Amino acid sequence: MCRCRTIWKEQAMTKHTMDIEDEAQTATGSRISRRNFFKAAAAGTSGVALGVVTVGSAAAQDWNEETEVVVVGSGGAALAAAVAALRNGAKVNIYEKGPVPGGTTGKSGGAFWVPNNPYMQEMGLEDPRDDAIRYMARLAYPHLYREDDAQFGMSQHTYDLLAAFYDNGARVTRTLSESGAMGSLMAISWDGEPAPDYFAHLPENKAPNGRTVNPSDGEGGSGYGAHMIGQLAAFCEAQGAPVITESQVTKIVLDDDRNVIGVEVTDYDGARMIRATKGVIFGTGGFTQNAEMRDNYLRVPVFGGCAVPTNQGDLVNMAIEIGAKLGNMNEAWHQQEVLEEVLEFSSVPSGTWFLGGDSMIAVNKYGHRLYDEKFVYNERTRTHLTWDAVKGEYTNLYQFMIFDDHAIEYGGMLMPPPGAEMPSYIIKGETLEELAANIDARLASLNDRIGHHRLADTFLDTLKGTIERFNGFAETGKDLDFNRGEQPIDKHFHKPGANNDKPNPWMYPITGSGPYYAIILSAGTLDTKGGPVTTADGQVVDVNDRPINGLYAVGNCMASPTGQAYFGAGGTLGPALTFGFMAGEHATS
Repeated sequence: MCRCRTIWKEQAMTKHTMDIEDEAQTATGSRISRRNFFKAAAAGTSGVALGVVTVGSAAAQDWNEETEVVVVGSGGAALAAAVAALRNGAKVNIYEKGPVPGGTTGKSGGAFWVPNNPYMQEMGLEDPRDDAIRYMARLAYPHLYREDDAQFGMSQHTYDLLAAFYDNGARVTRTLSESGAMGSLMAISWDGEPAPDYFAHLPENKAPNGRTVNPSDGEGGSGYGAHMIGQLAAFCEAQGAPVITESQVTKIVLDDDRNVIGVEVTDYDGARMIRATKGVIFGTGGFTQNAEMRDNYLRVPVFGGCAVPTNQGDLVNMAIEIGAKLGNMNEAWHQQEVLEEVLEFSSVPSGTWFLGGDSMIAVNKYGHRLYDEKFVYNERTRTHLTWDAVKGEYTNLYQFMIFDDHAIEYGGMLMPPPGAEMPSYIIKGETLEELAANIDARLASLNDRIGHHRLADTFLDTLKGTIERFNGFAETGKDLDFNRGEQPIDKHFHKPGANNDKPNPWMYPITGSGPYYAIILSAGTLDTKGGPVTTADGQVVDVNDRPINGLYAVGNCMASPTGQAYFGAGGTLGPALTFGFMAGEHATS
């Protein structure tokens, strides 16, 4: 076996504390560094032309190997597809472009969101079909949502996909567990209750708790993305389908009737033609790490995100060439990034899921607060796109997280351990005047990478007023501007620190004497969620909505029916696992 066809074994991973914030920091199951991962991914794609090749017929082509199903990628969606195909008795080849299996799933928290899942059913938590689809429609397509419409304002196609997710999610979760492919259990918050949805407070949400599920860690506890990948990959390998790494699918092979009959795979030894008699299933992730696609497709300007370096949108241009319809290309699973971190390396280790600290606020270049700082990352990130028609600028494009020593002691994401050396991206000032000057100087130093973005002349005076107003809210416990700490998800994300004696443990007055700190935040993604439009079974359709025989897309490389929504923790992986499994079933049915 050549060196590029390496088979991954799950490696030991140290379990951190059970804080929800720690759960977001996961291992990849490999000792390969981010920088070396990126170098390996780039080396594997440099000079490789992606596209489509047409042959007269399968019989006319000289194939290097024949299998029944080719799975492209090795994240949650791809491996779920492989598991389903293997359970149906198919021969499966799994090709992974990167040096290790797992994709972005492998570095994720591993949670997956499934309405009416088996664990809700066991606990007696009712989640009726219409209510769940209504909640999803309300968030995914707020501009289309019609409460009394049969499809809640969505197209029939989109409605059918969300309905298929509801109808099959619990079944897939149960099947993965009972087959031994991946154990799971309900996600429980720090207070011992089932985790809430991100919009548990909305009246459309009739089952606000319990839809988030975690993979098991093999020892009876909740695991992470690395545990998910480890279990799924081990199941596949035991069934004769190991993940073949450092092998990129570079071309889709068609016959004269436009059926997909195989792929070209390129590795360090060159190109090979692989016949797939039943189907080719892409689960290759989105295009977060493709700067040209980010700029051309996304509505929110981003520099990168926590998607792995190999998520470069390989399927997009191949799908265009084959005549596939694209959808949801302007959307992503959004998160904020530390600006200087994502500028240094576009594939960051982890996004800014939560803003830690209690004596902390986030403001724009004018010194104004923008939102409930404890709310959902996807929604906070959307504020970066706010456009001022008169000023002709994105007023919130770069935001500033302001905090003090009390916030550091309180803890949470982005808060350095008390007494530890400050990361270079944390800006310090002994006074607010010095802090503002230092922030402005830092922005000026980044001019060659972000353009001319500076604090407004009114920033300092406005910031002082903003802090004074926030401090008043902290004393009374009521945030009259953004209701911080009042939403169920605010409380789930942030276990209160021990040093807060105020009425609302998620707010504390910012000191009047300094020192002060700031972090510059920018928009980013977990990954994008646009690509070829598919049927509920994962079949890619052409521009006339006809399925392209033999071609499937699942996970973040498909046009997600979730629109702009992030329903709850695991909102990415729930649909990915479900649609991936369904695609594997359909290809081998």
